[in-house]
Amino acid sequence: MSHSPAMQGFDGIAGQQLPLRILRHFISSGSIPHAMLFTGIEGIGKRTLARRFAMALHCGAPQSTIEEGPHEVTRPCGRCRTCHQIAAGTHPDTIEIGPRKGMLRIDQIRNLLGVLAMKPFGMGRRVVILTDAQTMNQEAGNALLKVLEEPPADTILILTAAQRTDLLPTISSRCRHIRFSPLNFDELSALLEREHGMAAEQARALAQLADGSVTRALRLSEAGWRQRRDWMLRASGLDRPQLLKARPATVSLAFSARLAQCKESIENDLELLKGWIRDLGIWPYAPGYAMNGQCDELLAGARSGLSENQLSALWEALEHAQKCIAANGNLRLTLDVMALQMTEILAA
Repeated sequence: MSHSPAMQGFDGIAGQQLPLRILRHFISSGSIPHAMLFTGIEGIGKRTLARRFAMALHCGAPQSTIEEGPHEVTRPCGRCRTCHQIAAGTHPDTIEIGPRKGMLRIDQIRNLLGVLAMKPFGMGRRVVILTDAQTMNQEAGNALLKVLEEPPADTILILTAAQRTDLLPTISSRCRHIRFSPLNFDELSALLEREHGMAAEQARALAQLADGSVTRALRLSEAGWRQRRDWMLRASGLDRPQLLKARPATVSLAFSARLAQCKESIENDLELLKGWIRDLGIWPYAPGYAMNGQCDELLAGARSGLSENQLSALWEALEHAQKCIAANGNLRLTLDVMALQMTEILAA
């Protein structure tokens, strides 16, 4: 049975001991940076912890001592009216802004500047959470930079991004950087059981495939992902690469065309393909660590026909496609180029 995030406070954050320690220190010391940057892969708690931090600053529960010192606080309680408001996105002094159609836009930042020109509604600090900050274009980034250079009083900005280098250096250099780690296998499988009501066997299978990301595990939990993976392996030729010596370009383009029809799942699709490439790479050395270990005969057969150089080139083709898509490149064109590159590499 899934639990409401509002009912857990900091205790509901799995696998992020160092970020939690840093944020608790900020609260207990009363010295909080005006801007922070949370980085790491999707689905590991960056946005959730940003919200919990806002709860901790506004929580109505009384302060008390815990193990880290006499000024430490147990907040957020996760149960008071304020904590519930922040969890629901209705608290006036906790502002959350995310990409619109894949991008954080200049008008969103300008609207934010208008809000920040006014004083907070309550007596405490105002918290602004900008998710997926790497999607800002330069115009939006430059507008945000003005806030970072002259931060409003009683306002804390928290940006989330995949990695620090995805942002303008002038922005990242003005933020306190806090790195989040992927969840390990045990943490993720336990969380899927505890928070999402999965059976132990399903949770362990998904944790093995999800590469440390709760979001990815939940996507994979949707019905039909195994069939989707098996189709992609057949359509791309990754299941039997030795048969691709004379594959016509039209077959590759038919594969990319079908991929492009499911825009909402493309990120997950490419991660599934990368997972297969990873397994092919480690198969001769550590088959027990393969994420697709249930396909051992297929992995063994496919690996026998591929070199290390081919696997590296396939990985690079998939990574390049992901970067182009993340940068709002033309989806169909990007997938066409990727599929043709993969065929060329497999046929070499």
